[in-house]
Amino acid sequence: MAAVSRYRYNINMSISPKRNKSSSSSTMYYKSKSHNDDTTFFAKMKEAEQIERALSDALEDVKHFSSHKKERPESQKLFPPVRQCNAAIATFGDAGDFRRALKLFTTMRRSVSLIRRMSIGGKLFSSAVFIGEDDDHEKEEKEIVGGGNDEEDANRESSWRTPTQSSSQPQHSMTSGSFDLVSFPPKPTLVTYSTLMSRAVSLGKPRVAVRLWNLMKNQPNFYHTVISRKERGKNPDASLYMDTAYLRRLEEEDSAIVPDIIFCNILMNAYAKLGDHVMARLILNSMLGSTCTGNIALHEEIPPITPTVVTYNTLADACKVAGELGAALEVLALMKSHAEKTGDKRLAPDARTYTILISTVARKRKNQSQQDFGEMDPDMAFDLLDRMMAENVNPNGVTYCALIDVCSRCRRVDLALKGLRLMLKQKAGSKVPVQHRRPLFNEVGAWTAAINALGKAGRLDSAMKLFNTMQVFGVKPNAVTCGSLTDSLLKGNRVTETLEVLKYMKGEGLVPGEVMYTSLMGNAINLAERESRNVVTTKDGLQVNVIDKLVTLDGDNDSDVDDTQSKSIVLYTELMRCLIQDYGTKQSEKNIDEDVLLKVFLVYQQMTKLQVQPDLACYNSLLKACAYAGDVERAQQVLKRIQEDGLQPNDTSWREALKAANKACRFDVAESIWDTAVAYRKKGVHDSFPWVPRLSDVETLISTYEKEVKTTSSHQERNELHAKVIRLFEGIQKQSVERGFHHISVESIEKNMNLMLTILRAAVSFAVSPRKGYDSGGIEDDDDRNHARDLACDIAGLEVLQGRLPYSVDRKTKKSLELAREWLYTF
Repeated sequence: MAAVSRYRYNINMSISPKRNKSSSSSTMYYKSKSHNDDTTFFAKMKEAEQIERALSDALEDVKHFSSHKKERPESQKLFPPVRQCNAAIATFGDAGDFRRALKLFTTMRRSVSLIRRMSIGGKLFSSAVFIGEDDDHEKEEKEIVGGGNDEEDANRESSWRTPTQSSSQPQHSMTSGSFDLVSFPPKPTLVTYSTLMSRAVSLGKPRVAVRLWNLMKNQPNFYHTVISRKERGKNPDASLYMDTAYLRRLEEEDSAIVPDIIFCNILMNAYAKLGDHVMARLILNSMLGSTCTGNIALHEEIPPITPTVVTYNTLADACKVAGELGAALEVLALMKSHAEKTGDKRLAPDARTYTILISTVARKRKNQSQQDFGEMDPDMAFDLLDRMMAENVNPNGVTYCALIDVCSRCRRVDLALKGLRLMLKQKAGSKVPVQHRRPLFNEVGAWTAAINALGKAGRLDSAMKLFNTMQVFGVKPNAVTCGSLTDSLLKGNRVTETLEVLKYMKGEGLVPGEVMYTSLMGNAINLAERESRNVVTTKDGLQVNVIDKLVTLDGDNDSDVDDTQSKSIVLYTELMRCLIQDYGTKQSEKNIDEDVLLKVFLVYQQMTKLQVQPDLACYNSLLKACAYAGDVERAQQVLKRIQEDGLQPNDTSWREALKAANKACRFDVAESIWDTAVAYRKKGVHDSFPWVPRLSDVETLISTYEKEVKTTSSHQERNELHAKVIRLFEGIQKQSVERGFHHISVESIEKNMNLMLTILRAAVSFAVSPRKGYDSGGIEDDDDRNHARDLACDIAGLEVLQGRLPYSVDRKTKKSLELAREWLYTF
């Protein structure tokens, strides 16, 4: 369980905004999984951690044998099998913790090295030798990763020098329930290197993948080394390196590492991410081997392998990253030639191939300044699209997105719209009505690219029209679409349209991404600075600012926003509202709520830095963020700041502060906020907002009491909290004006099944628990018990509780109702 808790800590840290870029993959993975997938993933992580501990323990046992000059029994099973270690590396990599995967890989290599040293001539080495070798492996790992933060590495949990488990920690299982142990150490195989390299590439570390490839080439069981060793004293024939049958025999007999098609595709993908299309082409040449004609350079360490369509597409992607259109077209020709020679239709160019080629057009070269013919000509992209359709390869949304991006880079908005029309024409070939046609794969990307092209060209009206039109064709704008459009609108000082887009995002549950958040913040800053310089007229001899009148677009909160607000305030307010929109059940993790709170308060800090006076809507957004995160201290500070700025808290202000206390399980703060709100309403301040408690507010307050009951172990504290629930209900029955209960209908609360069951449970618990009494005006102990019992009987006799209870009602509540009914029947 200790290992599982450590992993949960790592997951929480990976979602925190303080993490580095490599944690983004883990964040996305963790957010995108359903509950069942989360359960499976945590089960895999638990098993991976068991394997990690087992291997570390085995390493410590080997050191123990060496330090005591003992010979390890060959039949003793200590090590996890290499297949399980490879699965653990994959799991750590999928979680975004690449350093942990690399450390497991290094531990595998260390265990093999130590056992080999111990078995040479039967000689046993001292532990000092092993520690020196540990330093070498540790240095090698840092070289592979490319350095790092020494302080972070020192604080990171490491099991290289000391045993990973103390006597109090659970030992790994040696039964088949988890995994079987073996007597030989897990020697890294081709699958090990392939798994680690693929995770490095997916986490944006292609250079690390290349370093791992260089490390693999230098291993004693690499097939080049094995052939040289077997042919010692001879000149190895070059044909041996090309003999597929001979290489397969080396794999079986000598456990040689021979790259396969999957490994070559991974290695080529690493070079593709680096934009090194030359090295990627050398790999392909070596894979083709004798089928190459002419004086073509080869990659010596790559054996002859039949390439797949993935291989060619990866090479084309390398040309795209490098901006080499001519080289990409050569890949297309080579691909077609290979497909014709072999007769394998699976090698023919597919939609991904043509999409990559189209995307290469008009792309800036990475290393050279000269341009090939047609590089900045969007007609080349349309020609590739025509060739694609002529070969019966159907374009998808990604293809049209690439086409429109090419037109945007060439500043040809007219051709960008032509590309969009071609996509709609392709969809029009279906006989299904427009409203019921299914979108193409990633069709929203094409619409987003067209909107972005129009925005960059300054055609903002057309961009807004396209934004509204795409929904007619069954395509909903996503967060990227909205971010691209708002960025263009704000640069054109079109705040009203920007608020419309933000309102759409709030209605669809879209949260601004990091890029959009940064863009909105930057444009809001520019807008605020422009407004601060708008002193252009005089009135009665005084200079005044000219501020456009804007009405908020949120009809539910019209009282929050004044109709004479500046554009920057309205924009800041809508940004806050988008950030703190109701997450519901989609995102309920505490660290996500804290992330939202951080972003919202950053917006507020930026406003105060620019001397933009926040309005009540801004403060209410801050309070709502505090409610999500359960930060009662900040919520109280915001309430205080509202009054200091001469504003009056409204219903939303008090309600969100109450929710913050509920999330933090602070009933004392909740009571204080409730009493302050009611007393503030009685002050009679001119133009104040009277707070009228609702039934939902009563539920929030009672829920706070219930949360406190679950967290405390003191019977006396529980009785006091139950007594508070009873007094609250009695105050509503008596329509107490002092606490604002006269606004709440007794009939409405008695029809609320969940609320009445909560009050019933509190009354029954109070009646059956031993106590000394409670603060109810001096009523004796027996009277208190009888009073709570009578109340429980009254509630049990309500009409709302006469039917069958829902399955969601817990067992304790059902028992309380049964006991109250027994009291009622006895009475």
